[in-house]
Amino acid sequence: MKNCLLHCCIIPRVSKQIIGREILRYDQVASTNDLACEFAAHGAAEGLVITAQEQLAGRGRMGRQWIVPRGTSLQFSILLRPPLASQHATRLMPMAALAIARTLEHEFNVLPTLKWPNDILLDGKKVCGILIESSIVGEKLAYVILGIGLNVNYTMRDYPELAPFATTLQDVLGQEIDRSNLERALLAELDAYYARVCGGESLTDKYRTRLGTLGQFIRVASDDTILQGVAENVDDDGALILNQNGARVKLYAGDVTIIKGER
Repeated sequence: MKNCLLHCCIIPRVSKQIIGREILRYDQVASTNDLACEFAAHGAAEGLVITAQEQLAGRGRMGRQWIVPRGTSLQFSILLRPPLASQHATRLMPMAALAIARTLEHEFNVLPTLKWPNDILLDGKKVCGILIESSIVGEKLAYVILGIGLNVNYTMRDYPELAPFATTLQDVLGQEIDRSNLERALLAELDAYYARVCGGESLTDKYRTRLGTLGQFIRVASDDTILQGVAENVDDDGALILNQNGARVKLYAGDVTIIKGER
């Protein structure tokens, strides 16, 4: 399909801002992550943000489809080239989750919680998801694409099959949100948190305090395994430490279900 570019915004290079110094706004794309990967492969500078009013093949983790009504939400991808070893690329997931939670907290006076590995929750329901995809050449981290989908101006009453598990800002706040102002605030927060990670700061303790997953008895499903145990901790790379009757397993991805009544 042909991608229709609506607008390009470039911040003067005298600014120290990285994330959002160039923003490409599209009407309709297949996937902002895929498009960001194309730009990355052709040498685009880090900080590039690609947004779209509509994605036809948006996706979340584990290849799940992610589609929201046109023009209602924030769906964008960011090209990053962090000075991190390839095995530490996963540190960007907690970074993004914390930045999103802080933005929602500051802008709307709400109390987000985090669900490992990539969900931001309001009132116990998913309002935002994160997808990270990376390219590694040899042992070097060539680039990372950080994809974010935040449900904003629509209601889950129109999607009763999702309503028990997902929500939108409009549902939580009872009103429509200025998406432009929200995008501006979120990109600024992401930029600030990214600078902290690139500067060597550990965000692990802050991440732990917001994780509602820790201390819970959970089931973690991946492509080929299902594990159960207590979510005991997370390490500096955002990996989950699962305690299975005293045996500890480190997990970097998986679909988590909290099992009530178990400890």
